Amino acid sequence: MLKSSPILFLFALIVTSYAAAIGSGEWEDLDARERAPEAVDPSKDFEDIYQGNEDFQQQNPEYLMNLATNGQKPPFLYLGCADSRVSEGTVFDAAPGTFFTQRNIANQYSQSDNNVRSILSYGIEHLHVRHVVVMGHYGCGGVAASVANPPALPWETSTAALQDWIAPIRKVYADSERQEIVEMRQNNKGEEPKLHDPGFRALVEENVKSGVQRIASDTMIQEWFKNTSGKAPKFWIHGWVYDIENGEIKDLEVSVGPPGEPIPDSPFPNAR
Repeated sequence: MLKSSPILFLFALIVTSYAAAIGSGEWEDLDARERAPEAVDPSKDFEDIYQGNEDFQQQNPEYLMNLATNGQKPPFLYLGCADSRVSEGTVFDAAPGTFFTQRNIANQYSQSDNNVRSILSYGIEHLHVRHVVVMGHYGCGGVAASVANPPALPWETSTAALQDWIAPIRKVYADSERQEIVEMRQNNKGEEPKLHDPGFRALVEENVKSGVQRIASDTMIQEWFKNTSGKAPKFWIHGWVYDIENGEIKDLEVSVGPPGEPIPDSPFPNAR
């Protein structure tokens, strides 16, 4: 008679236990527990922001009362990305009343967008902001999507809305002669780029520069620039980029202002 092998015995024990678990349904239950998403109470989403608001109310009530009584006089109009990581109040540690703000996917400006154009108009003509800041950020999802191949047609309404919105960035990507972007066009296979891809970072910067140019070339901006020789307030348009990894802000050195007026000195380092 053959002697039983310890290895065979252990294997048989494992198989038997597995079969028992299958038969009892315990294995399926365990697998379901591992795959099931954790149950979350949506009302708990409010806890942190509620407490944050409570703390905010207590920090400087006199300052808030002054803003309410005397109105806003922000020195900056901020055109930034809607990304949750780049809130202007947070990254500049700015108090209320500092920024008049418009945020959208990939910090876009278009003369056909009445929303952003009316904000620019109000900020300059009525609030007399002195600086219009277009600020992009590395790792921008809208810019990354403009590198990737578009989804196959036909598009659903939501897909069409997003693809139409990033179309200007696709044009910047297709037309740019900047070396890093040219190399990305040659090597990328229609996939979204990685955070540290030099071409991706360059495209973020070129998208900001394009935004500054589109604002500066807007007819109403040109009209205001002509009128700043009198008593009309002077303002300048700047292009900056934010690094989501370390919080640094860099000046792309593409500022535009009224003809003959010097560009105000910026304390932010340049991106080169």
